[in-house]
Amino acid sequence: MLCISLNIHSTHLKPSLTPDPRWPTEILRSQGKQRTRRKEKASREASRHQEQAEDSAHRAPLPSILLPNVQSLDNKLNNLRARIKFQRDIRDCNLLCFTESWLNPAVSNHAIQPAEFFSDRTADSGKSRGGGVCVMVNNSWCNNANVVTLAHSCSPKLELLALKFRPFYLPQEFTSFQAQHRDAALIVVGDFNSANLKRAVPNLYQHVTFPTRGNRTLDHCYTPYKDSYKALAHPPFGKSAHAAIFLLPKYKQRLKWEAPVQREVVRWTDQSVAALQDALDDADWDMFQRRTDDVSEFTEAVVGFIGKLVDDTIPRLTIKKFPNQKPWVDHPRGSELQRGDHQPEHGRVQVCGIRSAQGGEGGDATLREETRDTVPAEWL
Repeated sequence: MLCISLNIHSTHLKPSLTPDPRWPTEILRSQGKQRTRRKEKASREASRHQEQAEDSAHRAPLPSILLPNVQSLDNKLNNLRARIKFQRDIRDCNLLCFTESWLNPAVSNHAIQPAEFFSDRTADSGKSRGGGVCVMVNNSWCNNANVVTLAHSCSPKLELLALKFRPFYLPQEFTSFQAQHRDAALIVVGDFNSANLKRAVPNLYQHVTFPTRGNRTLDHCYTPYKDSYKALAHPPFGKSAHAAIFLLPKYKQRLKWEAPVQREVVRWTDQSVAALQDALDDADWDMFQRRTDDVSEFTEAVVGFIGKLVDDTIPRLTIKKFPNQKPWVDHPRGSELQRGDHQPEHGRVQVCGIRSAQGGEGGDATLREETRDTVPAEWL
């Protein structure tokens, strides 16, 4: 019988083998440093992907919007802060548009707005309960200096807050040098009850198609672009009877779905005009009179001859016109935009928050009267 006794003390074990200089260099390579480098690389990749996701959330052509009818915002601030902290879509949302905020002048904006947002709201309507429109803007999408209040109205029948934004990223097709232009990005959101803004402004499209309270669609979103938003239903805030609506932008820029067009233009310069004038002075115009006595033939011959001189004298240039290029952006203004010398005074993303307390024909008439000074005349 063979008996083997092993007596091993753990205190004498070494944490790792002592490397022998005679071993190959591949074995002597430090594995710990490689694992550390791999972890650091993975961490950098994760940080880069997170930054790209955050940037893409604030670089959409149209802003993402959360539209909840909160029925008293003051007692739902903890719910709002929790959603912003733990839900990425709410945290990265560009605009939070609250209806029926039930706020009074005693409550300041700093007391209700989260750290990532700044707010603007309507004044007190004088009602003991109900009403109020509040808009919170994400600081990563637009800062407070680039927000202008266009109009505000607060009454028992209608509450309106119209704001104009110049966000950090704005597609060129929404940028305008004019104060009012039909290409401005207009977004109208709110609680309309039984009113319908499309009756007052027929060129707008309504993007909320599902019931928001019971079996009725009371909260609406209007834009002048078809299929520009996808409406998603979110849980209501607290015990509110209205579902919160998250509006995800679907708008595709013209530059991405329309190909640029190449066309040939005539380049009128001082040298080409002088050369054309010399050619016209040297032409024998009596030759056309001797050729025919018919006025129509004479006119056709002269016009054709002048056109031939223009084609031979004036140089032509092939240019590429992009679908989002504005007709008033000529060469000098285009050069200023590329250099950054010219900055528009304000942006063209225009958001209206509306709460209507009266439906039917009377509500539509009130909406038509209140939005006349806010909406461009081409849309009415």
